[in-house]
Amino acid sequence: MKFGTMTDVGRIRKINEDTYKVFAGDYFSYGIVADGMGGHLAGEVASEMSVNKISEYINEHMSVELDKFQVKEVLRRAFLYANKEIYEYSCNTESVMGMGTTSTLCMIYDGNIIYAHVGDSRAYTLGSSPEQITRDHSFVQELVKLGQITPEEAKHHPRRNYITRAMGVESEVKVDTGIKPYNGERILLCSDGLFNDLEDSELFETAKNGDLQDCAERLVKLANEKGGSDNITAVLMEGSND
Repeated sequence: MKFGTMTDVGRIRKINEDTYKVFAGDYFSYGIVADGMGGHLAGEVASEMSVNKISEYINEHMSVELDKFQVKEVLRRAFLYANKEIYEYSCNTESVMGMGTTSTLCMIYDGNIIYAHVGDSRAYTLGSSPEQITRDHSFVQELVKLGQITPEEAKHHPRRNYITRAMGVESEVKVDTGIKPYNGERILLCSDGLFNDLEDSELFETAKNGDLQDCAERLVKLANEKGGSDNITAVLMEGSND
């Protein structure tokens, strides 16, 4: 598995509260993107805790004997473990009280993409066309689902940054998980600072071909050129489907 990664504070924010992590192993590989929220530095703490605690749980509980459904459950439990750790730390540490974070993970295992997701960071597959494989847990996504606004209107809605589900905000969290066949296509994980400033067609054209690291850097540069209104993170993954 090969990766291209890039994160940037953007042009408006003073602190980068995004965190990412990638791992390439003998029988599984994954990438995670987390976008923190909270007071001064709190979002940065939450996102970093999330990727570290999720990784810690995965590395302790993964085994080559597991089938894809058991791996999906490992990911779900990893998110629950991270949520509990963030929530308890927040409750006991006044300076970061109320912090939270999105978390989106894609793992390649035994010819499958296995994913887990909370919040509005996204995972896309970049095959013949871009396909968003996660569903945003956001206020505007609920409006789209109800048919009250279009996906295009959602991109410019004044409440587009309101998320309805996050890690660490409550003692329990519902984690979306899924499995789909992996055919060697490129995968993009990103925070909302990337897709809010770019159209899906721009994401696809910039990320679909060429060196992974070059593509990740070009995505972030383009988002900054389009306004850089938030922290921006892009993680690209690509490998065989073995």
